Amino acid sequence: MTETHPAVANGSYDVEKVRADFRALLMEVNGHPLSYLDNAASAQKPAQVLDRMRHAYEFEYSNVHRGLHYLANAATEAYEGARETIRAFFNAASIDEIIFTRSGTGSLNTVASSLGQSIEAGDEIVLSIMEHHSNIVPWNFLRERKGAVIKWAPVREDGSFDFEAFEQLLTPRTKIVAITQMSNVLGTVTPIKEIARAAHAVGAKVVVDGCQSAVHMPVDVRDLDVDFFAITGHKLYGPTGIGILYGKLDLLAQMPPYEGGGEMIR
Repeated sequence: MTETHPAVANGSYDVEKVRADFRALLMEVNGHPLSYLDNAASAQKPAQVLDRMRHAYEFEYSNVHRGLHYLANAATEAYEGARETIRAFFNAASIDEIIFTRSGTGSLNTVASSLGQSIEAGDEIVLSIMEHHSNIVPWNFLRERKGAVIKWAPVREDGSFDFEAFEQLLTPRTKIVAITQMSNVLGTVTPIKEIARAAHAVGAKVVVDGCQSAVHMPVDVRDLDVDFFAITGHKLYGPTGIGILYGKLDLLAQMPPYEGGGEMIR
């Protein structure tokens, strides 16, 4: 259930109450209250997040999915409860479509590595010119390793996404469209639903970098009909070292593993 923050009441918004949640902002620097304007890079953490993390380490810490004792059960319940919260956040169909990774970069590399095993020489990957390097470099590795062809979707002079030019890039050889929903360079919001529809029409998979957008707009992966959606925790007021990858269940089942480990043993 979604709870309304005490700072939001009767349509008003109490900035000071919100600010009070962020202990870092209580500091003074050079005799002035700290002003932090770099949340697009990494957000400060509210007290609620810090307190919940401390509680987990103090009273719920254990390996997840590894034991039957009290703390193992508590840790596993919290871990899987977080997965359900994220499923609801994305409106994903199943918790099995939610994968924990180390970062947004880790999420995008996971997809590129696994999908890349089916890429052949001459297959096309379409990116936009306003991508974060984390959504460029993994695909360049595929270009170098497999002989894939990278095509670049442009923006107009006003910084908006040129959808018509994008459509012209799509061919039967297009296998992957990897694109941001909100550019960290320009702030441009791309029409993901229309992009997905056009990409699917030629049989391409759609990978979305949502690291900037998920903080500022609702994300409904079923309505958008994207195949993969990546976010990072530290921009969403969460800790560093956690990322999320959404993937359609049928596609995840077809993909080769990205890593091997104990959870694979039955």
